[in-house]
Amino acid sequence: MDRLQETVLTYQSIMQTHYYFEIAKKNKKHEFILTFEKEDFFHMAGLHKLKDVTTLQIKMSKGIIFDKIRDGNITFDQIENSYFYQDIEKRFSYLVKIQELLDSNQIVFQYLESKNRASHIKAEYLLEEGYNADVIYFFLNERTNAEKGQIPVMCCRSFFPMNQLDYSRNQPSYTLLKKVKIDTLTGNKTVQYDRSKILDQARTAGSEAERKSVLQQLNEKKAQLAIKEALDQRDNLQRDKQDRER
Repeated sequence: MDRLQETVLTYQSIMQTHYYFEIAKKNKKHEFILTFEKEDFFHMAGLHKLKDVTTLQIKMSKGIIFDKIRDGNITFDQIENSYFYQDIEKRFSYLVKIQELLDSNQIVFQYLESKNRASHIKAEYLLEEGYNADVIYFFLNERTNAEKGQIPVMCCRSFFPMNQLDYSRNQPSYTLLKKVKIDTLTGNKTVQYDRSKILDQARTAGSEAERKSVLQQLNEKKAQLAIKEALDQRDNLQRDKQDRER
């Protein structure tokens, strides 16, 4: 199967998945639901950057482009031959792992564009995830303005691994309270993180060693460790490359 078509079919599986986030900052709780639609794929895959692929630049809805890829009418050869393909190669590779990345994600930032003047990305939230030797970013925006009393529904505006710029630097972080994965076809709900339960387990621990072990499950400890390990791996790979070039 064509690699681009296979990526679209993999992405389709997450379109039936919603992620519910409950977060807090300064004793104020916020909620949002992250969803995925076929129109989101175009920017998440970085296809907008392939300015020399004429089939992607024709004025048509992003949903129609998604359908054309799914049906085999736009192929991987077309995007791989683009002069700009190297700019999206890594994000494209990670797109097939998006569900794995989101399942383990536990770090949420408020995203303030003013704190990153080198970037023009507009987003409300930033999710950050350490994976192997990469740090992956998800930039989230509200799909439509939520009515009063409704939980905002977010889309993934952009998605890519760290290059040089640390997008989370100086961004205010939230405390993740709860994260639930929802299969909209079956109705199954999987609680992926529940801070209150972890703290309850810590309070009822039989020993100090057990209490410390339980607290290691807290997202600010576990997730930050994953980020640090990813950055350390990046540094080691860079040093190895420089040593080989000497």
